[in-house]
Amino acid sequence: MNDHTKRLQLRKARDGLRVTSQVVAVFASGLMMVCRALPGAAATENAPAGDLDVKAAFVLNFIRLVNWSSVPGEQNSRELVVCACSKSDFFAAVRSVAEGKTVGSRSIVFKIEPLPDIQRCRVLLVDRAHYQSARQVLAAIRDAPILTVGNGPGLLDAGGMFELIVQDRKVQFDVGLEAIRRSGLDISARLLHLSHNLRTGGASGN
Repeated sequence: MNDHTKRLQLRKARDGLRVTSQVVAVFASGLMMVCRALPGAAATENAPAGDLDVKAAFVLNFIRLVNWSSVPGEQNSRELVVCACSKSDFFAAVRSVAEGKTVGSRSIVFKIEPLPDIQRCRVLLVDRAHYQSARQVLAAIRDAPILTVGNGPGLLDAGGMFELIVQDRKVQFDVGLEAIRRSGLDISARLLHLSHNLRTGGASGN
């Protein structure tokens, strides 16, 4: 091998190394951006501004930790419908995170329904500002297989199943076991054990 050939090979090797380094740097940069965009990233530093994103990620996990195939008729459904009686920032945040995601073979879709259809709605989201007006709806669906999730303390008192709270700058959740029992939903015991407060009694006033 003459000197000219050696110089050409060394130049190609250096060029290849430079391109590989650029690819790795771009990939690492993209990965960092994705991590920063993930719901819940740096949650405690950004509270309360990032609370809704964190809560939305919690809701998606709640949905995925329900055995929906145990609900009659759900085996053949192509959609899992998430409802709210009215629009809110909470509903919008959950929709942004979960819409189009899949649970088993079902795609998550979102609907605003002042009176949720118990045959179609499988998750009901309630913002704290609407707790009082939602009491009648919660009473009407309490025996239906509908997962009810509230943004802020107080939904369990109104007959809901999960309420997302912020304590010590961390998003946590409380659970109403009586509401879950009435609904007949099969919810992962692992999820229930992770709750901040597991309430065994019913809603206040019931």
